[in-house]
Amino acid sequence: MNKKDTILIVDDMELNRAILRNIFEDDYNLLEAEDGEQAVILARQYHSSIVIILLDLVMPVMDGYKVMEELARKHLLDELPVIVITAEDSTENEVKAFDLGASDIIMKPFEPYVVKRRVQNVIELTLHRLNQQELIEEQAAKLRESNAIMIDALSSIIEYRSVETGQHIQRIRIFTKILLENVAYSYPEFGLNERNIDIIVSASSMHDIGKIAIPDKILNKPGKLTQEEFSVMKTHTTKGCEMLANLNGMSDKDYLQYAYNICRYHHERWDGKGYPDGLRGDSIPICAQVVGIADCYDALTTDRVYKKAISPDHAFNMILNGECGTFSPRLLECLKNVKGLFEECTREYADGHTPKAADIKTISPVLFSREETLQMGQLKYFAMLQYTDATVMEMDLDNGVYHVVYTSGREFETLKTGKRFENSILHFIQESVHPEEQKQLLSFFGREMEDFFVNGLRKSSVKCRIYSSGNEAYYWCMVTLVRIEVNNPYSRKAMVIWDKRAAEETELPRDGRKRDKLFSVGVLDSLLGGVQTCKNDKWFTILQMNSGLKELLGYTEEEIQNQFQNRYLNFIYPKDRDMVHTKIQEQLTKGNFAELEYRITAKDGSVLWVLDKRCLMSRIGEEEYFLYVLVDITQLKKAQEELRLTLERHQIIMERSNDIIFEWDIENDTVSYSNNWEKKFGYQPVREEATKKIPKAPHLHPKDQTCFLQLIHDMKNGIPYSEIEFRVADAGGRYRWCKIRAAAQFDSAGRPFKTVGVVTDIDEEKRASQILLDEAQRDGLTKLYNKSSGRKRIEGLLNVKEKGTPAAMMIIDLDNFKLINDTYGHMFGDVVLQEFAGELVQLFRDQDIICRIGGDEFLIFMENAPKEAVSIRARKIIEASHRMFRENAISYTPSCSIGIGSYPEDGTDFETLFHHSDVALYDAKKRGKNTYSFYSPSILNCPFNMPAVKPTVNTRIESETAPAQVMYRLIENAFTILYESIAPEDAIACILKMVGREFAASRTYIFEDSGDGRSTSNTFEWCNDGIESQKVNLQNYAYDNLGGRERYMALFNEEGIFYCPDVEQLSEGYREMFKAQGIQSLLQCEIRRNGAFAGFVGFDDCKIKRFWLKD
Repeated sequence: MNKKDTILIVDDMELNRAILRNIFEDDYNLLEAEDGEQAVILARQYHSSIVIILLDLVMPVMDGYKVMEELARKHLLDELPVIVITAEDSTENEVKAFDLGASDIIMKPFEPYVVKRRVQNVIELTLHRLNQQELIEEQAAKLRESNAIMIDALSSIIEYRSVETGQHIQRIRIFTKILLENVAYSYPEFGLNERNIDIIVSASSMHDIGKIAIPDKILNKPGKLTQEEFSVMKTHTTKGCEMLANLNGMSDKDYLQYAYNICRYHHERWDGKGYPDGLRGDSIPICAQVVGIADCYDALTTDRVYKKAISPDHAFNMILNGECGTFSPRLLECLKNVKGLFEECTREYADGHTPKAADIKTISPVLFSREETLQMGQLKYFAMLQYTDATVMEMDLDNGVYHVVYTSGREFETLKTGKRFENSILHFIQESVHPEEQKQLLSFFGREMEDFFVNGLRKSSVKCRIYSSGNEAYYWCMVTLVRIEVNNPYSRKAMVIWDKRAAEETELPRDGRKRDKLFSVGVLDSLLGGVQTCKNDKWFTILQMNSGLKELLGYTEEEIQNQFQNRYLNFIYPKDRDMVHTKIQEQLTKGNFAELEYRITAKDGSVLWVLDKRCLMSRIGEEEYFLYVLVDITQLKKAQEELRLTLERHQIIMERSNDIIFEWDIENDTVSYSNNWEKKFGYQPVREEATKKIPKAPHLHPKDQTCFLQLIHDMKNGIPYSEIEFRVADAGGRYRWCKIRAAAQFDSAGRPFKTVGVVTDIDEEKRASQILLDEAQRDGLTKLYNKSSGRKRIEGLLNVKEKGTPAAMMIIDLDNFKLINDTYGHMFGDVVLQEFAGELVQLFRDQDIICRIGGDEFLIFMENAPKEAVSIRARKIIEASHRMFRENAISYTPSCSIGIGSYPEDGTDFETLFHHSDVALYDAKKRGKNTYSFYSPSILNCPFNMPAVKPTVNTRIESETAPAQVMYRLIENAFTILYESIAPEDAIACILKMVGREFAASRTYIFEDSGDGRSTSNTFEWCNDGIESQKVNLQNYAYDNLGGRERYMALFNEEGIFYCPDVEQLSEGYREMFKAQGIQSLLQCEIRRNGAFAGFVGFDDCKIKRFWLKD
């Protein structure tokens, strides 16, 4: 069973997919689809690794119902369970989903833990079912093995009665398997596969089961059967079928049907002259045809009570030439392919000889490729088209096989007799050829035919007279030997054509050869290039040549004749000779013209490239010859070779770089890729209709479709360069991060017509950076989100959230946590914080955001949370804190206080919600701690909340130590510095540094106004590491640059504080001024002299948008 570890999530809403992704991403590989059409494509491609599909119902393109219908139609629902997750709460929808094959239905909104358990339950049941199916298949295989043993036992009974059959049943199975596998490979249209071949081979043992009903005196009669006895013998086919019909209770119906067809029809013949039903052609089941050939061959090559065995060659020739009845031409072609194997098995499985089991396994049934078998048939077909209504005979001198394919008259029936080709020809010449031509024809099929093959000729002819018994007279016939071969000019396979019409159209000398020149020398010399005529033999023997050829080779005609015997093959570069033979023969199968390029060697030793264009010509009855022209293309090939080497270098670089190079033809909307794509991802990329198909390709992660569309838009609109990062699934269904860098090419009119670029695998770097990013977003101690990342995530949800759905923000403070640190130490305090964080994770959902915002403070944001649910969670948090502390053996019971702000009543943006939650937290603390409080505007009017201690979320600087202690220590140190310092300026600079480092500010400074109040100057400044000083640029800075002194003073509130968490919120003038100094957030406190504004002390943060709190 393939490893199933992938969940396919199908939903058109990214938020829904994100929720499910958070639930399952730690345990499973995930694939995502945003519509039904993508889901079906992904399911079809990755079904072997998908363990379950989580399917929404309402989607564009194709809804969930249609997805299940399509999966069922493709037979995928049996192995891919589907859980429907939908908000469509109706009985009708549930019934329809279950009827279509859903395994379960989960309604939205859902509890993540419940979803996880229900999905795991379905997965476990499915895997168990698939495992059971494998066990059942194993048991079925054992049962089939047992059946085979029983069949062998039954067959042995028949063999025992028919004493001459010996190992007949075993040989029939082997011959059937060999021939069937070659038929399946050569002719796939028969639909044979491994399974039905195994069944047919097993069922072939039953082909003669009906002989059990034949009397012994007929079954074992040593002589020829009488007509009556043969009629009884023929009934073994129908008797066997009657026996098999009584086995209709067998569970394996396929086996029974094959056995029935084989038993009944294995004596039927292609021409309809078989028995019992006289079927003809393809109406005979292919299984019966194959077993019929195997049975016939075995009968011929083994001893029987009524005859002795004949040789395999003789048996093959008898079968091929119809002496045992007519068989399918296609099966006969396959029989020729496996002749060697049949002969081997005849020896290995002869009666009285039992081969080892290992010997049986080493037999391979496929000797010829499908292409070779079809090409051989095509060659013979083309040859026969040239000689319609002629007797055609195929022969192979390498193995002694010959086959009379077609006869044009009764006088040629003699050709079908004879153990080998030589016997058949000799018998025919003696019986039918005129005595005056017999010697010539014997020479033609003897010495001349040997020369024909040795010299590699393609065709040779001779003329003789044949006796017609019908007309009782001789007639002239042209006998033509035509070579047939597949990429092997040295084979000895040919067709013999006996054509009466060709002889009537020509008057040749008795030897069939003409000696006159084909073309005049003047004609050849007038042609450009090297021109020659040569024989169509393996040497390409030169008949005539022009001066251009002699100049090209550098030899005289006498040198060519004396040194090379006029053999043009000797001039062809040795490594190219086989290629020249092969390509010429391949092209001649499609016509009389050939064109190829190869190298020749000149007299001076130089190697020249030539373009060879030739035409095969012949005159009736003569040997064929070539007329061809050679053109020197050496310089062109050198240029091509330089280009090839350049491209090869680029290819090597591309393969080593592991990048994928692509080219997009904008006008035709087609994309070509380097080979690296298939190597990396394991499937073919989109090539046609790129702009339409690529953004919707199922392998592309749904979240990355938008950026792909933007890239296509940019390139089509002339953006010179663009790049994107995206995720694409590989053959195993794993998403990999890649980067595309694309550049546009422009035509002379400045319009983009092509885009070239590179796809780089950045998966490892991206995932490593994501891990680092996640670590940066997490609190180092508790692994919860830190304040900054928590705020960004909450703001992201608030920006897309619908105001009609409730949510809540909680601020949690562990009361008196400092006492834990003071009593048990900071290390124990860290453990308590970690365990408390773990409790929070257990109490909240995956989609809830939990972060640590201070030493003992936590922030939680809950979506889709009404107040009742929030109250329950708050009580559980307080209970968890008590339980946790008890488990940690703390001698007293500290408390946990919680402030809660509700969305949208208490705010729709982060700052407002945080502020109100903070107010509620202080309310909970003032009500005795160890409780929770929801924000209410009435809290602000409570007499216990004095302005001096009123919580203000934007004015407190975070610190691990209590704020009062921090300020006390800072003030004490400041007075010490002032008291001990001789120079006040140095003391102030030292104090600014101390305060800046304490609060991790980027820059601390003091500005003092001029006497007339028109300008201000930066008199003191401290800058943290890496922060650029601004003091020089801010001397005597006119308030007019700030819109006037009164306008700038208005930025300070009634408490004398100007706080800005994000300078982007300021008006343009202030925003640009602060951004020029690199400031992101700032806090300034006014300095007053005699009650009047005289300057300010400031804190800048140039790295983050900081929250400053009042404490």
